[in-house]
Amino acid sequence: MRYVVIAVLACQQYLAIAFIYAAVPVILRANGASLQIVGLFSTVFFAFAVNFLWAPVVDRWSLNRLGLRRSWILSTQAASAAVIAAMAILNPAVDFVAVLVVCLVLATLAATQRIATLGYVAEALDDGERPFGAALLGWGGAVGNAIGGAICLQLIELIGWRPALFGFAALLLAFAGWVFTIPEPARRKDETHPRRSVSILAIIRNDSLWTTAAMIAPGVLGVAVAFAMVQPRLVDLGFGAADIGWIGAVANILTFTMIAPLTSTIVVRVAPHRAVIWACMFLAIGFAALAFLERYVGTGFAAVASVGTVFAALAVQHVTFTNWFLELARPGETATDVTFLTSVMSAVALVGFAASGFVAARFGYGVTLILPGVGYALSALFAAAFARSRQMAVAPGNERLAIERTQ
Repeated sequence: MRYVVIAVLACQQYLAIAFIYAAVPVILRANGASLQIVGLFSTVFFAFAVNFLWAPVVDRWSLNRLGLRRSWILSTQAASAAVIAAMAILNPAVDFVAVLVVCLVLATLAATQRIATLGYVAEALDDGERPFGAALLGWGGAVGNAIGGAICLQLIELIGWRPALFGFAALLLAFAGWVFTIPEPARRKDETHPRRSVSILAIIRNDSLWTTAAMIAPGVLGVAVAFAMVQPRLVDLGFGAADIGWIGAVANILTFTMIAPLTSTIVVRVAPHRAVIWACMFLAIGFAALAFLERYVGTGFAAVASVGTVFAALAVQHVTFTNWFLELARPGETATDVTFLTSVMSAVALVGFAASGFVAARFGYGVTLILPGVGYALSALFAAAFARSRQMAVAPGNERLAIERTQ
């Protein structure tokens, strides 16, 4: 039952996110919005890069009697439904700026809901269950991406903007009501102490968090460049918009249905930091193989294969990185610490998104698929160096140093 709850929570969390990045820009562009306006949509996800600033609030104060996690999930989901309904009143053919502002509000709500969802997962699962839980979190997100992106676009084409958005708002509201039927997770044994008041400055000064962020940054940056360019490449090759949407949705669901569970079964057998090392090495080899394969197959086939490869990388990255984050998080501060790390990932990804167009225009789409391989190779090296430093820290005589590094 807990696994089902986690999958559904992830699905409802990503409904609004997918709608923002997959559906709205397409609709605005089809209604004559300039590329500059469409390009601004990446800025709405800035909320995911800074949501660690209010994570301590979400991690400590309940909004109602439902409990800490459920109260925030219910409130943000219901508010998202209201925002979608308000957006339905706007005209996407003329209200470009208004739609952008509403999407910024929607992204902020989604970023806040993500904090509560991560906290729910951390408290609902034991250590040995977290790798598979991370896989289900990714799978639920993939389903939510398909509904909020491809399916929502199809509905807008079939019945129009306003009816489709009112229906979408009703779906989000139904998910909000579902929260009443799920249990509030019990506090873990290592979190029975009262929640402390943690300042943002204390989080920023946590060397362990920053070291981890620097370790994964190259891989995240490289795959962000590739992710941003796989769909424009299909456009340039003559694929239809609906076809592109379904290629991404199917690739997302398939990889999180097959690759993510397989990754979790492997991750659970090794230490979290070693799983990161091996995963990054595997992904570096995979992207190198893709670049090699492209020389011997058709361009169209290689372009579609690159979509699957990118989503497979995201699935492996999601399981291994999330499991690592949960292992590093301090008792009682899980959602805050994990949110900080995912916020840094989002900030790094935004840099990759911003640079992707310039890289593709200057060096070609092929280079955007080489960069993830280089990035993951660097992350594997950094992770290995980090693991070695930890081993040295816990060697006989260094126990005190190890304790100091984790505080």
